[in-house]
Amino acid sequence: MKSLLFLCAAFAISVLLLVLTAGRYSNASEPNKPLKIFILAGQSNAVGYNNIGEFHGNKEELDTKLSKVSKILFWPGSNARKEFSGRWIKLRPGVSGISGSPPYNEGCFGPEIGFAMKIAEAFPGEEIAIIKFAEGATGIARSSDYNDYIPALQGFDDKGINFHPPVGSIKAGQLYIDLIQNINAALSALKKEGRNYKISGFLWMQGEHEAGISKTMAGDYEDLLKLLSKSVRKDLDTQDLPFIIGEINSHTWAFGDLARQRQVSFCLGDGHAALVKTVDLPRNGVGDKAHFDADGMITLGERFAKAMLKFFD
Repeated sequence: MKSLLFLCAAFAISVLLLVLTAGRYSNASEPNKPLKIFILAGQSNAVGYNNIGEFHGNKEELDTKLSKVSKILFWPGSNARKEFSGRWIKLRPGVSGISGSPPYNEGCFGPEIGFAMKIAEAFPGEEIAIIKFAEGATGIARSSDYNDYIPALQGFDDKGINFHPPVGSIKAGQLYIDLIQNINAALSALKKEGRNYKISGFLWMQGEHEAGISKTMAGDYEDLLKLLSKSVRKDLDTQDLPFIIGEINSHTWAFGDLARQRQVSFCLGDGHAALVKTVDLPRNGVGDKAHFDADGMITLGERFAKAMLKFFD
């Protein structure tokens, strides 16, 4: 009789352990876990000038991964295609403003896809969301602060369309204003639904602008990144927010080496920043040599995720 009772007790404990283990590794969302929100911003290589159809890897595996990340919430920005703008949707390629016309044909995407694939693997029991606001051919720098442009762009005027934060009595560039407004609108929509969330990281893919048109701009890029990261963290009330920087690629930017040096210096001086290498990534797609193709963009997103995850150890 004692042996039977012992066996019954052992069986019950085994079942309990199996239940607990299954719950621990389940893909179901853990109760009371806040939605993890990551923000992606920058210029054209944040937008994504490519097409998912040009991917050269295992397409069946890619389709499987895309199906999984389609569960991730995505706020594509007020400059996305009209049918996707200003609301939460499921993550997918082909929603940016440029995707409605050839050669992008509803298939272009930025680092968000590869990032989502890796980050979802790392947090299988949690809900994830991505807020994106990006605009091609734009900078942090204000054109009004510079005049040493390359000959082809003498007299360049960005008309206030930049990501420069406010300084003193000078208001922010329109893109910085739009970025913060998009983030606040996305968060407000979650609050209305009673969703609990945490802003967990910021991804920045930009700098070709400063690297390509002015030596002084390129030299100032570290200070511009400091200003941007400080202002974003203040406006989002997240002082230790991880800030992941995508390296300026190896296209023929006039002052690319100088701007990349400034990116390295910024990340070395900021304990909550990291640099993602890009110069080896392919740029052989429909978006010309300045832009990562589908293969390169997926890898870029995965590298963003790996860099971000170091802040969660």
